[in-house]
Amino acid sequence: MKTSVTSYFLAACASLMLVACSDKQNDPAPDPTPDLTLSSYFDFTTVTPAGGVAHHGYGTGHSSLAIKGEGAMNAQILALDFAAGTDAVHLEVERAALGSTWTGTYALRSRNQQTAPVFVSYIYRGASGGSSIYRFSDTTNDLIGDVTITAYDARRQLVSGRFAVEAPRQLDPNAGFSPDAPKCAIILQGDFKNLKIKVR
Repeated sequence: MKTSVTSYFLAACASLMLVACSDKQNDPAPDPTPDLTLSSYFDFTTVTPAGGVAHHGYGTGHSSLAIKGEGAMNAQILALDFAAGTDAVHLEVERAALGSTWTGTYALRSRNQQTAPVFVSYIYRGASGGSSIYRFSDTTNDLIGDVTITAYDARRQLVSGRFAVEAPRQLDPNAGFSPDAPKCAIILQGDFKNLKIKVR
């Protein structure tokens, strides 16, 4: 009788171990860590004595560890946000423009391209604590650049791609919004890989 009870006990333990191992194998793999890049540059032009154009400016390329990326979507838009240091970029892609795979290149909306599917805005946080807010799509006649989606994992809600934005004739973010502030082209670039999208 003692042998029989022991046998049943061992069999039950083995069965539980098999179930536990099976459950562990069926657990979904954790999402990969997002890989992000973000940079900004402020390009000023001056006319040289010879009548040519000279460029000068300043900018920042952020460490990937310093960049915070967030993605969210609802029935109307896919929102992509990237922030680090002085820079915060906000992109909204119209869901209606996305194909079934989401992959493709999407144009930036501007005052002269109001039907383009990507709204873009930008916040520059100055060292003094103040912020300059640019709603490029609402205030700029023409924008150069686009948003490109290279991959989308619908099961895990992960998106990869890149963006580039050049907004000409913007007020220098470090000079406030004085009418006398020098103007520059604000250039923003970034890449994102395996960015998690939250459904709202």
